[in-house]
Amino acid sequence: MMDISSEGLQTLAAVVREGTFDAAAESLHLTPSAVSQRMKALEATVGRVLVQRTKPARATPDGEVLLRLAAQWDLLRLEAAADLAGEPEVGHEDPRDTPRMHLPIAANADSISIWLLPVVAEIQRRHPVAVEVLRDDESHSTRFLRAGQAVGAVTSDPRPVRGCTVLPLGAMRYLPVASVDFIETWLPNGLRAADLGRAPMVAFDRKDTIQFDLLGRLTRRHVDPPITYVPASVEYRRAVELGAGWGAVPAAQIQPALAAGTVKTLGSRHVDVQLFWQYWKLESPIINDLTVLVREAAGGFLV
Repeated sequence: MMDISSEGLQTLAAVVREGTFDAAAESLHLTPSAVSQRMKALEATVGRVLVQRTKPARATPDGEVLLRLAAQWDLLRLEAAADLAGEPEVGHEDPRDTPRMHLPIAANADSISIWLLPVVAEIQRRHPVAVEVLRDDESHSTRFLRAGQAVGAVTSDPRPVRGCTVLPLGAMRYLPVASVDFIETWLPNGLRAADLGRAPMVAFDRKDTIQFDLLGRLTRRHVDPPITYVPASVEYRRAVELGAGWGAVPAAQIQPALAAGTVKTLGSRHVDVQLFWQYWKLESPIINDLTVLVREAAGGFLV
């Protein structure tokens, strides 16, 4: 049975976080030689190379497994200390002075904008945590789980990351919409492929493929329109409403503008992006509470 030391895990996390052995040594108040020895001892224990000696240093796939273990160990240690004391590690007369543990989660921009922020506020009311929200496209957000950088992630990937549980949340529905003026200028004769090929299109960033998925459904042909990139959820919707181009906007966001008649849908097609909550497979009161809050909040907006 492997005897993986907590100091070895701490050293691995520091090397990957700081990017070099020297910087890790400084953060741990050790010599670079001591950090190197700890890493060699940890790699000898598990029989695997855990860090690519590049600049910056990067965890190997096996190293990512232990990075998750290091982060999980920190969370469980802090929770256990609080349980043993009946309160956080250091007691304070004023609860506002209670130290808060770091709680990183990952999600896509639309989830953050539409339904996730109340979860952040509520978990911080219930537990002494300080949440860090890491943003990436829903098809890429599990990278934070693999690297041990997040305790959970909203993702479109149903394949479980090692050591994680997958919970289906529902689908975010995207509607192709444009302002009334934009439609009159660029698409006066309906959804013709030739017109869609020259009408400006708004995309979130270069990872965003939803618009091209909708183009295929609307035209059944390959078209290559000019693209405007707006990499922020609320600003993306505003850009579409202002006539910068047509775009695929979450139904939950665009309903007020549709009701007001300032934008219209382009045909009856839509795209549903299935979302999942992947989270550490731990018996942690904080993660359990967080998962319940995520499921309840998502249920109010996803289909």
